[in-house]
Amino acid sequence: MNRKVLIYAGIALVAFIALSKGILNVYLGINFLAAIIALVLHEISHGLVALYYGDHTAAKAGRLRLNPLAHIDPFGTLILPGMLMLLGLTPIGYAKPVPVNAANLRNPRRSSLVVSLAGPVTNLILSILAGIILRIFVFSNSYGSTTPILGGSINTTSLIGYFWVYFGIINAIYFIFNILPIPPLDGSAILRRVIGEYKFAAITANLKFLIPILLLVVFIFPGALSSIFAPIVRLWLDVFLPSTAYL
Repeated sequence: MNRKVLIYAGIALVAFIALSKGILNVYLGINFLAAIIALVLHEISHGLVALYYGDHTAAKAGRLRLNPLAHIDPFGTLILPGMLMLLGLTPIGYAKPVPVNAANLRNPRRSSLVVSLAGPVTNLILSILAGIILRIFVFSNSYGSTTPILGGSINTTSLIGYFWVYFGIINAIYFIFNILPIPPLDGSAILRRVIGEYKFAAITANLKFLIPILLLVVFIFPGALSSIFAPIVRLWLDVFLPSTAYL
């Protein structure tokens, strides 16, 4: 089936379920937009850093464009985070991995590590920038109504303010999630560097079903994910919006 058809079908499926559950609203749309932007910029950063170190694979594949359609994975970018959001959970997801040929990189052993960490670091930078924007431009006045967000609630003044809060928090969560040294997450590059290629290959073979199992656990016990990420939400709000309450 054509990839674009799958993408549009994924969007339609999430929208239909949200509509049938009566939760299709502007906040859900903002959540989805923020998550997709975070995922797309995460992947583009991998390609840009690879290009800097001499690998043009991502550029030739058209993966350095800002067009979301070039990066969206129908399941990982749309259906999975969409279903998690419909359950009121943190929309963990992934975009289509950017192709990187380590053989083209200058000093492949070191630069491969930098390329891998570029995605999580980008999410961290975006999270900090969102917090700074909120402090300077958005939340300079008093707070308004209470708005649900990631299993709790905050006080917001506008939809713009809500977007930057959510964008900052979701990027912080993506940073923490992707920096974990678990294959195939980006943080596993650190583990590979420490233990060597041979041991890493053995660990990867043994852990290849770990992420799917964790996702299954999340769907069976949805409250577990909120409990895990709640401290990250509170920490982000304490740093950038200390006057807000997260309930």
